[in-house]
Amino acid sequence: MPRVLSVGTCDAPYKLSQSEAKEFVHTLFSNSKLDIERLITVFDNSTVSTRHISQPIEWYGKYHSLSERNKIFIDTALELSQKAAVSCLEKINVPYEDLDHVMFVTSTGLSTPSLDALLLNRLHFKKHIERTPIWGLGCAGGAVGLSRAYEYTKAYPKKTVLVIAVELCSLTFQKDDISKSNIIAASLFSDGAAAVLITGDEHKLGVRNGINLLDTLSTTYDNSLDVMVWEVIDTGFKVIFSRDIPTIVREYVQPNVKELLDLHNFTFNDIKHYIAHPGGLKVIAAYQESMGLTNGAMDYARKVLNEHGNMSSPSVLYVLDEFLSSSSYKSGEYGLITALGPGFSSELILFRT
Repeated sequence: MPRVLSVGTCDAPYKLSQSEAKEFVHTLFSNSKLDIERLITVFDNSTVSTRHISQPIEWYGKYHSLSERNKIFIDTALELSQKAAVSCLEKINVPYEDLDHVMFVTSTGLSTPSLDALLLNRLHFKKHIERTPIWGLGCAGGAVGLSRAYEYTKAYPKKTVLVIAVELCSLTFQKDDISKSNIIAASLFSDGAAAVLITGDEHKLGVRNGINLLDTLSTTYDNSLDVMVWEVIDTGFKVIFSRDIPTIVREYVQPNVKELLDLHNFTFNDIKHYIAHPGGLKVIAAYQESMGLTNGAMDYARKVLNEHGNMSSPSVLYVLDEFLSSSSYKSGEYGLITALGPGFSSELILFRT
């Protein structure tokens, strides 16, 4: 069965504390019509301590066009992606020529040729490598990339896939947007990149440390297109998301998980590990409440949220990296990778250690 062998990550260049972010946003909006004194408390309640962003904090208080932001996106995202890919492959000494397919996930910028083509010219992968750029899946993108790689390597068990997810969420901050969504996003969102190597079970790399991917389940909910949206404006992407996301987790994700488990005659008690996208403190709490999770099941998600904020698609891969780097699991245990994103959609992956 397909197997995850390695994960590499790369943070954006500027480290920002939550207190610095809070002070910046408070100062920027203190003379607006926004009730900033009430809304600014989201920074204190987010459990984010630090994060990484692509530009110095002063940059975000000035006007920037969509084209300017997008140029920064291409340059920075390419650099972060390269470092994440190199880190992933060097961990287990896999040469570039062993890669058969690159799946490249992003939602926070645009590029044609796509960023995977630009990356291949830097890292000199073999010229016949297959490429699948995946755009617009937001926070679900990292998990979706794993799902598509699972399907590919299951169909072609001698092949390998490198999944790369990169997002520069900070570039979507709008200095003149006095919406609640913009303030909440500023308290959570950040930038980063992650790369994951997946192999089929007949590949020459053989069995190494990692996890086996067993099955996936993709779900898109009816009448939920407005739950999470980028609105494209002259100054870039404007974030719009619903306050109902934790409610959606409580009402819909648990039945989705049960659907996947039922296919394998599993119960919730069979799942020992959860690798969840850390969308925010309320989302993590909703997962715990709806599925009755205890004993630190969401600790890795909390750790990534605390140290990195919400990087959108790479976040769940950062959680995966934390899990694989730990010594908290035994061989033969079952787990679940889960993330939510625009659509509004859920992506689930069943795995075994």
